[in-house]
Amino acid sequence: MKRLAGALAIAAVAVIGVGCGSEEQNDYVEQVNQLQTELVDEVTAAVSGAVPTNQQDAAEIAAELEQVFADGAEQFEAVSPPEEVADLHEQLVKQIDGIAEQVGAAEEAFTSGSAEEASQAALALQEASNRIQTDLTGLIDQINSELQN
Repeated sequence: MKRLAGALAIAAVAVIGVGCGSEEQNDYVEQVNQLQTELVDEVTAAVSGAVPTNQQDAAEIAAELEQVFADGAEQFEAVSPPEEVADLHEQLVKQIDGIAEQVGAAEEAFTSGSAEEASQAALALQEASNRIQTDLTGLIDQINSELQN
């Protein structure tokens, strides 16, 4: 259970760092960076000091984080990306929504599963968080590359 908080915090940290493009590109970068900062802040607040000591605690944290990521996906989806990164932006939204789904699956295991199932869910969530971080970083790199061209 102690790995849960760290695993979830990992999933939200990637940065779009391009500027000096068109006004549309700069607006996009600014909006996405703002949303990303807010998402990281909300995830951090949800896991800050929250070291679950039992399945119920883990389920409560996971439920809160599922909502944070689901809301984040909706906010990112509302952003109008420049045409050259529209497909990549859609993938970014799907990744964030996928995090919400993964956390939701873990929350179910924490709520209704045995201690072994909860432990397996925490481990699966940690592994997914590491994979998602890599995927998000790759998407951000691709978006940055496209915006620089």
